[in-house]
Amino acid sequence: MFACFFPEMFIYFLNCLRISLLLNCWMCFVCSIPFDYLRVVLLTQFGANYLSLLVASVSDLKKARTAAEGILNVLIEPAADMDNLSDEGFRPKFEGRLRLHRVEFRYPSRPIVPILKNISFEVKSGETLAIVGPSGQVLLDGYNLRQINAQYLHRVIVSVGQEPTLFSFTIRENIAFGLPDDEAGLDRVQEAAKLANIHDFIESLPKGYETEVGEFGGQLSGGQKQRIAIARAIIRKPVILLLDEATAALDSASERAVQSALDRASQHCTCIQVSHRLSSIRSADRIIVLVEGRIHEQGTHQELMANKGLYYEMNQIDQAS
Repeated sequence: MFACFFPEMFIYFLNCLRISLLLNCWMCFVCSIPFDYLRVVLLTQFGANYLSLLVASVSDLKKARTAAEGILNVLIEPAADMDNLSDEGFRPKFEGRLRLHRVEFRYPSRPIVPILKNISFEVKSGETLAIVGPSGQVLLDGYNLRQINAQYLHRVIVSVGQEPTLFSFTIRENIAFGLPDDEAGLDRVQEAAKLANIHDFIESLPKGYETEVGEFGGQLSGGQKQRIAIARAIIRKPVILLLDEATAALDSASERAVQSALDRASQHCTCIQVSHRLSSIRSADRIIVLVEGRIHEQGTHQELMANKGLYYEMNQIDQAS
């Protein structure tokens, strides 16, 4: 078993053992040294060798323990109420009307700290809703989702986060990732890329859509990665698109390009946008301002600016900075 995990060290250990045995046998027969001496020497060498191997492997053992803890936590975790692999559950034709009714949320690691407190609002089909707040993070939750087929739910609700996850595949494969082969044609990929404002850049590359993006998209800039992630969301034709700080980590030039892509994407679905960058949400149909987990005020950008409340103050600070 030891040899499976540390093959090079094991071979080195065997070679040292062979040399030691030959040397000690020669001393016993030629120099007439008692065999008890041979036993003591061999036991000492065995112990010293194993101890040195153990010391050299301490860091690897710590890594293995950490990895094992993560795997065991997944294995012993209680089964979720919604089975992603099950074919059971409804598959209704969603229109995109989302309603949150008295939703409260706490992180499992901090159960005494409320994040959302009695949140209720409704988003009409095709409407863009922006959620802002002075600090913290907002997670949206629906109601009665346990009766909906989990796989179908993941198809109609798509999210784009602050740090997009790209795989070490081609651009085409990243955009079409997760789609069935019959739905991942190049024409559909290009259509999504055009809506995401990234098609012209891809076409300018020597290999076009077959360009490798590198591990975690390392060959691309932050704005380019974000627009590819938006194209990956658009190609699924979601009913509801969740944008969680999608432009927070970008510079001004990249933000404008990504925001243009988001504006195009939101025309075809219900869009929920969580952001601290107020410049990215001014065109939203409605804006909700959250303070300490509660809805403080809501309305269009013009209405909230006219009220001169918290949203107005946040805009003044944003412009000053």
